[in-house]
Amino acid sequence: MFTFEMHWTSFLQKKYQIEDWLKPLLGDVKIKVSFDETTDFQIKSDVEINGRDIPLELLGTGYLQLIQIFCYILLFKPKILLIDEPDIHLHPNVQEKLAVNLLQIAQAQNLKIVLTSHSPFIVRGAPAGANVIWLSDGQKITENREVVELALGWGAFGKKVIVVSEDSKNDLLKKLIRQWPDIEKSVTVLPGRGYSHLLTKEEAVELKNSLGSKFKILVHRDRDSLTDDEVNTLSQAYNEDGIRLWFTEQSDIEAEFCDSSFLAALTGHPLNECQNWLDETLAQNQAPIEQQFASQRVAHNRELHGAGGSPTNNDVWNAFQVRPLRGAKGKYVFGQLKNKVPENAFSEQTVAQLTTFPERAATLRANLEDLLA
Repeated sequence: MFTFEMHWTSFLQKKYQIEDWLKPLLGDVKIKVSFDETTDFQIKSDVEINGRDIPLELLGTGYLQLIQIFCYILLFKPKILLIDEPDIHLHPNVQEKLAVNLLQIAQAQNLKIVLTSHSPFIVRGAPAGANVIWLSDGQKITENREVVELALGWGAFGKKVIVVSEDSKNDLLKKLIRQWPDIEKSVTVLPGRGYSHLLTKEEAVELKNSLGSKFKILVHRDRDSLTDDEVNTLSQAYNEDGIRLWFTEQSDIEAEFCDSSFLAALTGHPLNECQNWLDETLAQNQAPIEQQFASQRVAHNRELHGAGGSPTNNDVWNAFQVRPLRGAKGKYVFGQLKNKVPENAFSEQTVAQLTTFPERAATLRANLEDLLA
């Protein structure tokens, strides 16, 4: 009896301790254990959360992993505890509190904890006494906590190049980058708010410096109706080590998929038939295409030729007639092809699902390879 009571008292102390450790993370949580050695074959364990009893085995994975960590500390009394990504299955609010919670436990138990994580919430919640180290492929990148927090916040942890897009939607840009798996693993894409809010060179430099110069910055801008000379002028304005302005080869990202070879790969139809779809789309929508082109030239002239000296719209338009979409916006043609291509074979969904097609956006690849070199 004495032995049983001693063990039971020790068990209750540990149970209460685990409940105390869980409280700042999960609120009032009570662990209930019952076992009658004369009648039971198994120990019954429930957890009371918000007044409701839940069998231990039915708890969420996040709850279970916290209980498991705390039980390990109490039962085995380690001097060094290695915890691999405890943030998995935990709400962000709990993740932020966990680092402080573990530091307090470590101090009370005379314990050192080494924790790995990819979570910005864990790093942001880590107390001042915690050492934050960024490792990559077994090598230390930096111990500068501010740099680590910024990298995680920008979704660039483990990356080398940040692509800041002109567009707010980037599924097609990401699809282009996925053509090159060795490049994709080192690149992250951030959305933009249109060319009038494009990241300037000065802002790109500030971003690069704020991240400890650990990343290269590629700013994406649509070519639209810009001439080659205008593209060169704008690109040169971004000349800076580790910073690049990349223009789409045609009008925009969508234009890369409004191409006869891509359409043939997507639909299985012959190249000449796919080119006919494009030709018919351009011919049938000539008026709105020219209106869009003229509107773009007004904006470009305002941006680049405020003092005059711009080429005439007719000259620029005529020069674009030798290009695949003849001055049309890819976004517009993309929308028209949805109705032109038979059997609903062309859409955002079908384009997104196609994995094998002729390489697109060669200049994007060249720019990324250069920045990664």
